[in-house]
Amino acid sequence: MQFHVNGPLEDVQAICLGSGRFLRAVLVPAFRYLNYGVIVAQTRGRDFVDACLGAKGTYEVDTVDINGDITTDIVQLAAVGTLGTSEGRTAFLQLPFKLCNLQYIGVGVTESGIHPESLAMKDLAAFLTECSQALPDAKLSVINTDNVPANGDMIKKCVLKYCSSEVKSYVNKNVVFHNTMVDRITAARPGNTLVPYAEPLPAKVLVIEDLGKTLTHWHVVPGVVLRHTAGELSNDHLLKLGIANAIHTAMVYYLALSRKTNTKTCAHDPLLKQYIHELFVRDIKPALTLKIPEIAVQSVYDEWIQRLLHPYFGMDTFFVCQNAFAKLKIRLWPSITAQLNTNPSYQPSPMFSFAVALILRFLTPTPHSKKQDSDRGLTFEGSMDALSVPESNESSWVYASDLCADTSSGKYTFRDGDGAIPLLLQNAKSPSNGVMNALQHVCGLDSPSLLNFAADVAALYYRLLNHPASVVLAEVMSAATPKATLSLEDIEKVVRHYALNTPVVDVHTHLFPPSHSELMLWGIDALLTYHYLVAEYLTTASVSPEEFYKWSTTKQADSVWHHLFVDRSPLSEACQGVITTLSTLGLSSYFEKRDLNGIREWFAGQDPEKYVDLVYKIAKIRYVVMTNIPFDPLEAKYWQPTPATYNREQFRTALRIDQVLLGQWSSLGPALDSLNLPHTLEGAECYLLHWIENYTPEYFMASVPSTFQLEDISGITEPSKIIKPSGGLLLQLVILPLAKRLQLPIALKFGAVRGLNPRLCLAGDGVAVVDVSLLTKLAKDNPQVKFLVTFLSRVNQHEVTVVANKFSNVHIYGCWWYCNNPSIITELTRMRLEILGTGFTAQHSDARVLDHLIYKWQHFRTLLVDVLMPLYKQLQRNHWVITESDIKRDIERLLGGSYDEFMAKKIT
Repeated sequence: MQFHVNGPLEDVQAICLGSGRFLRAVLVPAFRYLNYGVIVAQTRGRDFVDACLGAKGTYEVDTVDINGDITTDIVQLAAVGTLGTSEGRTAFLQLPFKLCNLQYIGVGVTESGIHPESLAMKDLAAFLTECSQALPDAKLSVINTDNVPANGDMIKKCVLKYCSSEVKSYVNKNVVFHNTMVDRITAARPGNTLVPYAEPLPAKVLVIEDLGKTLTHWHVVPGVVLRHTAGELSNDHLLKLGIANAIHTAMVYYLALSRKTNTKTCAHDPLLKQYIHELFVRDIKPALTLKIPEIAVQSVYDEWIQRLLHPYFGMDTFFVCQNAFAKLKIRLWPSITAQLNTNPSYQPSPMFSFAVALILRFLTPTPHSKKQDSDRGLTFEGSMDALSVPESNESSWVYASDLCADTSSGKYTFRDGDGAIPLLLQNAKSPSNGVMNALQHVCGLDSPSLLNFAADVAALYYRLLNHPASVVLAEVMSAATPKATLSLEDIEKVVRHYALNTPVVDVHTHLFPPSHSELMLWGIDALLTYHYLVAEYLTTASVSPEEFYKWSTTKQADSVWHHLFVDRSPLSEACQGVITTLSTLGLSSYFEKRDLNGIREWFAGQDPEKYVDLVYKIAKIRYVVMTNIPFDPLEAKYWQPTPATYNREQFRTALRIDQVLLGQWSSLGPALDSLNLPHTLEGAECYLLHWIENYTPEYFMASVPSTFQLEDISGITEPSKIIKPSGGLLLQLVILPLAKRLQLPIALKFGAVRGLNPRLCLAGDGVAVVDVSLLTKLAKDNPQVKFLVTFLSRVNQHEVTVVANKFSNVHIYGCWWYCNNPSIITELTRMRLEILGTGFTAQHSDARVLDHLIYKWQHFRTLLVDVLMPLYKQLQRNHWVITESDIKRDIERLLGGSYDEFMAKKIT
């Protein structure tokens, strides 16, 4: 009988559509770990069904341990059946009426099964239609085991096509289609294709997007990771595609051409391992760290290498080689486009050129072979390298469908898409012509970098046609081995290149995206009325501050322009910044004529969204961190009840808590009242947790007044009874415990004197020397809390740098506000390098106006060259080997990498 359930029906909480290896090796074991009864429906055929029934409702999964031992797990199913017969499909569609506790539907179809015309999608739609009748109040989760990005969204779209309006309403209300990513290398047991044969569980074997937090117990399942924030899963996909998949693609064609039949042979090839490492360091890692913290990228790579070098487990090399050109476009090429979008002068490494040349060599048919046409597509014959001794005892085998490889003869058959690339390579007038035409199928070779890259690929491809891949790889690695930068001139060129072109993380700004409307400041009037310039203007202008602030923004900007830019030379750093910004935007012809209205007209013609992209490209920004103040109603409206939609890869959040640190109950009281919270420590904590959930911030942030003091809390026995606690108590009893519990760093800014001249409003703040011992005490008493710090007074800088040298939970960032002048930046950056090495973040813009990113980063980058050069010169004089990769690494750390590392590291 089809789908006969063994045991109580109420124990069955999951049903799986499909019986693929990923589903059997990953998802079903996860269900069983949670003690859920599981039914598996084989979509077509019944070989798995018969094997399972023959084993009393069980199936086996082999895990190959790192020492070579094989562990076989027996997985018990509640029932099994097939949809390949009308009887089986009818029984399947009756299951919702029997399974009163059904919660989960696993989908184990391949990528080809996720499209509107597939039978699997029609079967799932029919099943959910029955669920709408049998289980009208049930909340169901659909979990897929394919790696198509946004697979849950795609499945939902396919299913809804076959649903009536009533069922669509049910599905939209009751069914969650989770986007997922699966990552466990799984083959078939030798001699039995029905038994999954898998590597040990990776750290992220199954990543599930759970925005509604419906998967309440799944975090305890080994290898399962839940993502609760929209867009977070895309980074997991990016890491898998860019590291595991890309490296597999870069190496398997080398193995295939070298007659190495299994990927596990790479564990015994030192040159291949060196090639993989250099490819990662030079091309893959820099591309991924444009969006993902370096420490996260490195961690995934380190784990992947351990998996890849498993000495007893691997995949059939030729099986992995399938769909070669598509893999080039999907897995490898994004590393190039990501870096070219940020740095048009980026040149792919020789290792990347070699990886592409290998793929084209694999796809080159033998000279006299004829293509074979079948219902599966065009089939070609290729040739392996001419080696004297095969690498495997198995000379001939079928690696996929009707495709064969023979290490004895050195021949293999292959298919690739519609066959266009193999035909193009076979019929090319010359190897270089074939390469150029093939690469045109990936992108236009319309830049000097890509043309140089194509020439490198063509040269290596020609070598591969005439020499074994192992010989060519040895040549590539020998030429690419890092050598000392021999001359000071070379050092300066490399330092200047990376200082001027490395994308930055701007760790503290006051910027907002276009979605936040009036909060986004940009354009010439915003530049001219920035408080730095307002203060400079009011210092010498005859108008009073009160009169000035009555004027419109346009009139204020006109007055500042004429007073500071027309009547005087713009010598100050704030004025120089305006000139640099306008010049970089190509507007020098306007300011040469002092044509402010012409500049205004240019800015009026810009689209805010496109202008953000332009500024980021010019300033070479990876992302900025905003300053988000929940106590500001003008901002809060963009976060609740529904957060505004904006590019979270460009703008990250920080929770500003000055009002909490100050114990400012005139603001705190109404804020807590809005959420019906008591004016207590607990109420303040609940309020902060509410906004942490809204923002998902990088860190807490507050400006610490020079008068701030910690309190003695040793005598407090009933903190819950304290009404309207002070700022010191809120820091010690709410913020610090939250920071520790949530592993949320605290960014503190020391030394600002608010309202030094209150008549100047925002432009009236000053600077004071502060007691650094407050930071020392915080760091010492809270070793598991991370503190990002910046000080405003030049006088404090040496002392705080020493504190950062003594406490691993303290990280200095930037030259803030009155320290953001070239003379002080140079002094502070040199001192920090001398004490901290690269263990700090050299600069942040503190930008309030989007355009500030242009000049603040351009000015700083040139200063960084001047600061670094004497230090590298000293190393060179003392015969220390300095390589380009060393300089690149150092500058990347100073411009955001050290921040990424600090934020990601675990402290005890």
